[in-house]
Amino acid sequence: MDSAKQEKYKQEIADLKIRLEEAEQLIDAIKAGEVDAFAVNNDNKSEIFTLQSGDYAYRVLVENFSEGAINITDDGLIVYSNKYFHELLRSPYENTVGNSIYHFIHPNSINSFTALLTKALEGKSKGEINLKAGQKSIPVYVSLTSLYPNLPTIGIIVTDLSEKKNNEKILAAKNLELENINRELASFSYVASHDLKEPLRKIQAFSKRILDVEKFSAKTEDYFQRIISAAERMQNLIESLLQFSKANTTELTFEAYDLNKIVEEAKSYLHENIIETQAIIETEHLPVINVVPIQFTQFITNLLDNSMKYSRPQVQPHIKISSKLIDGKKIDHSLADKQKKYHQINISDNGIGFEKQYANKIFELFQRLHGMNEYSGTGIGLAICKKIASNHNGFIIAEGTLGKGSTFSIFIPHE
Repeated sequence: MDSAKQEKYKQEIADLKIRLEEAEQLIDAIKAGEVDAFAVNNDNKSEIFTLQSGDYAYRVLVENFSEGAINITDDGLIVYSNKYFHELLRSPYENTVGNSIYHFIHPNSINSFTALLTKALEGKSKGEINLKAGQKSIPVYVSLTSLYPNLPTIGIIVTDLSEKKNNEKILAAKNLELENINRELASFSYVASHDLKEPLRKIQAFSKRILDVEKFSAKTEDYFQRIISAAERMQNLIESLLQFSKANTTELTFEAYDLNKIVEEAKSYLHENIIETQAIIETEHLPVINVVPIQFTQFITNLLDNSMKYSRPQVQPHIKISSKLIDGKKIDHSLADKQKKYHQINISDNGIGFEKQYANKIFELFQRLHGMNEYSGTGIGLAICKKIASNHNGFIIAEGTLGKGSTFSIFIPHE
C-alpha cells in the first residue's frame, strides 16, 4: 500500500473518531435532558431532529401554567420566563428575558424580595411582594427554590393575588356593613326595650287601675280584660324578639361550664312555673362543656318552659335531662361532621307531643302548631334555641309522638 492511501485511511479513521466522540457527547446530553434538538448531516444536507422527552413534557406543562414561572441568576437576571409571567407584566417576552427581575418589582417590595432571594440561595423561601406593570401594582405570592448544583439559577413560581386581594376588600366592606347593621340592631333593641315597652306598661297599669276604682258592666270589664291581655301578649312578643336579636348579635365568649349549674339556673328562673304545674324535672349528671353560659342558660330555660307549657291536661309534667358522647358518623343529620364527636343533650317530656311532619317547622320564627287560645307563647322560643345551637357550631333536632311527648336533642362538638 502506497503512502498516499495510508494517509487517506489515517485521516478517515481520525474523522470517524471525532464523529464518534461527538455522538457520545450528544447521547450523554440527551440522557441529561440538555438537548431539545440536534442536526444530522447526510450528503451535505442537514436534518433537524427534535426530542420530546420527559423534560419536554415538563416544559410544555410549565409554559401552560396558570401561574408565572421564571428562572433567575443569583444577581436577578431573568434567563427564562413562561408565557403567563410576561403576560402578567404586560411585557413582551424579549423585554422580559435578559432583563433584571428588579426592573419588574415595585419599589416598596425591593427590600422584601432581596431578603427572599438571599434566603433562597441557601434553599427555599416564599412570601408576598408587589410587582409593577407600568403604573399598576400587582400583588403576588412568590415561591423561590435554588436549582443549584444542577442549574446555576433560582426557580420562582409567581401566583397572582389580585383577585384574592380584591375579594378581601369586598369582604372587609361587607364586614363593615355588617357592623353597621349590628349597630342598627342594637339601636332597635334599645328602642324596643324602652320606647315600645313603656307605652304597653302604661296601658296595662291604667287599665287595671280603672277596673279597680270604677264600676262597669260585665261586658265593659271584659273589654278591659281583653285590652290588658293583648298588651301582655305584645310585651311578651317584644321580649322574645329582643332575646332572638341578642342570640344573633351577642359577642360569643366560650368557657368551660358545668351544665348541671346551667340547669339549676334555668330552674330558678322558672321557679313559679314549676310550682304552678307541679313539674318533675329529673337530671342525670351532665358534663362540663365549652359554651356561652348566658345563651346556653337561655336555651335550657326555653326548652324546660316549652315542656311545661305544652303538657297534657290533668297530667303532671315529667321532664328528663340526659347527655352522652356520640360519634358524628352515628348521627343521621346533614350538619353532623362524621370526623367529630358530639355532646348530645336530650330533654324529654310526657307532654302533648307533635306529628313527625312538624319536626322542622317548629323551629321556624313565629311558627305555632296551636292557637293562642289553647297555649300561650310567641312562636319564637324554639327559633332562639336553633340559633343558639348554631352559635355553638352545633344543631338541634326534635322528635315527638302525638299525645305521648317529645324529645329535643342538641349536639355540641366535643373539644
